[in-house]
Amino acid sequence: MQNKSLKKLLLLAILFGYASFAVSAKPSNSMGLKVAIEKDAPPYVDNRAKRGLEVDVILKSLPGYSITFIQLGWGKIPDAMDRGIANAEANSIKHDDPDKYYYSSYYIGFVNYAISHKGKGYKIDSVDDLVGHDLIVWKNAHLVLGPEFKRLFSPDASGRKNYVETQNSKDQVLEFWNNPDSIIIIDKSIFMNFSIIEGHSMNKVDIHKIFLPVTKFKMAFKGEKARDDFNKGLALLCSKGEYANMLKEYGVPKKANVCP
Repeated sequence: MQNKSLKKLLLLAILFGYASFAVSAKPSNSMGLKVAIEKDAPPYVDNRAKRGLEVDVILKSLPGYSITFIQLGWGKIPDAMDRGIANAEANSIKHDDPDKYYYSSYYIGFVNYAISHKGKGYKIDSVDDLVGHDLIVWKNAHLVLGPEFKRLFSPDASGRKNYVETQNSKDQVLEFWNNPDSIIIIDKSIFMNFSIIEGHSMNKVDIHKIFLPVTKFKMAFKGEKARDDFNKGLALLCSKGEYANMLKEYGVPKKANVCP
């Protein structure tokens, strides 16, 4: 009888040990992240942030974390941590007090073009040629599209006369198709996706070959450890060639590759 009792106690101890290990193997609360990210903009963010290139890069760079995406307009992402609704921000533009947060390596790039309605005959050979047109961009685009664009289209600059900023990519594309005189500055992959969804053909537009920089973004984190873990995971995606494979999977040009 004594031996049977000892065996039962030993079995219970083993089972308790396995249960404790299983619990400890799950991400703790400190490994949970609420990430403020833009509203759907395929192929980068799609299906309410359940898939897309940008979503996949974030998830695969932080495999040990439990991540919840909070979708916001572009203008509302930069203060999501200040407002306490997130502890990480995608597409980060540095805050007024950058020392409060931890910034990652560049993790995503958007390949931008100036696009107009076919048949308008607009001569757009430089950023200067955009001045005077009905220009449709995203919120705070002047901060990331290069020094010449910033000079001409910052708030109170001369080029802002016919300048429209939208809060998400879908509204930006819809605004373009509703205004036959407009020019849109946008990532070509995003423009194609939303235009096709709305029943428009790329044969109805002209793509102007002016130099616009690939806009590369960092993540901003409230905690240093999460930032460091993200950078390590991102570096691994790059070194294994997985980042390049994801670009192919989502039909994003090689030019958007942020890997060193």
